[in-house]
Amino acid sequence: RRIEDCLPPLETSPAKRFSPSKRKQYYINKAIRNSDLIPKAKGRKSLQRLENTRYLMTLLERDECGNDEGEFVHSATPSIFSEACNNESYVENCPVGTRDASHIQIPSIFSLLAPEHPAYTPKECFQRISRRLRSTLKRGRIPMGTLEGLEEELLAFFSVTPHSVYTALMDNSFKRLLLHALCQYMDLVSASSDIEGKRQMKVSNKHRVFLPPELLLSDYLEQMS
Repeated sequence: RRIEDCLPPLETSPAKRFSPSKRKQYYINKAIRNSDLIPKAKGRKSLQRLENTRYLMTLLERDECGNDEGEFVHSATPSIFSEACNNESYVENCPVGTRDASHIQIPSIFSLLAPEHPAYTPKECFQRISRRLRSTLKRGRIPMGTLEGLEEELLAFFSVTPHSVYTALMDNSFKRLLLHALCQYMDLVSASSDIEGKRQMKVSNKHRVFLPPELLLSDYLEQMS
């Protein structure tokens, strides 16, 4: 049973009928507006609902693109948002009449949705790398062992402590270049600085969670070669 079919009628004239997609959009927007009223530092659950609805905004933007056309054309595959909403294992057990988008368990479905999002496909991840670094990577003769070693370090570090800052002393300029490219591919923030005559690299994660791309950069480069 679709979540659109469980939503109550819109709070407007009873004579006017709305499509399921319009009703779904209305209640998502309502949940987002309600979440904005939650005072900060109100509690972990309140902050979690606020974070959930922020992420739903990105799903809604993708879902809205096919709302109008979808009422006349059958979609070959359901949208990511629809699949998440229709799967009961991802939604809390709350009364049908009061179920809103802020109750969807985003952390539990984030890892399922993110790999399908365009920003997490290998091609889009590679396009995040600056043009100069992409050109260097495409030339070949990349020390894959060094690149794979850096990948393993970043994955091990941010998978356990996504909000910490990774630091390393790197005098080798090409190794620093590889780390910068790798960070851009993984959507991490990197910076280098001089520390007592040595070059230090700092890497941080700007997101709430760390989600590595579905294909590592070393594997992507091997596919390109």
